[in-house]
Amino acid sequence: MNRENYIKEFFIDIIGQDSAIAFLISALNKEHLATGYLFSGPEGVGKRLTANRFIESLISLHSQGKFIRKRIENHNHPDLLWIEPTYTHQGNLITKSNAKKEKHSFRTLPQIRLEQIKDVKRFLFRQAVESGFNIIVIENIESINESASNALLKTLEEPNNGIFILTTERPESILSTILSRCQLINFN
Repeated sequence: MNRENYIKEFFIDIIGQDSAIAFLISALNKEHLATGYLFSGPEGVGKRLTANRFIESLISLHSQGKFIRKRIENHNHPDLLWIEPTYTHQGNLITKSNAKKEKHSFRTLPQIRLEQIKDVKRFLFRQAVESGFNIIVIENIESINESASNALLKTLEEPNNGIFILTTERPESILSTILSRCQLINFN
């Protein structure tokens, strides 16, 4: 199997996002990767699944590790840091998905916080274990607060060996300086 067909197999279960997938396959095949990608589109169109498959293909092209897909889907891969908006509760950060699972309800909206971006910076300083890349996914980037946004901008300017995947439903609400450092990929 040639390289391009091998890469295509990772995205086989993604439906209706042909142009986004074609762009990512081309970038992987040519090994012409951006340091930042912005997956933009409505909720439920496959941004998360595509991010998982893109990460899996990135890692698989550079590693023969075991159970890569499962570790990525569980956000348990050593070369992956997955950030999602959080709530604060009794001094602790609770992710949006955990709050939903545990049936917490909060009066405020969840945010990407400065503490989380500091975690990103620490993550980028370590050596990648399997893939040669440290991969950071930040979901719902439009929910980032101002101080975190400024810190992220500095990190995007010098990502070291990092590749960022940011997801959003509202790209117009993101700082233009962050947008300018990412390859925009629209999802229908």
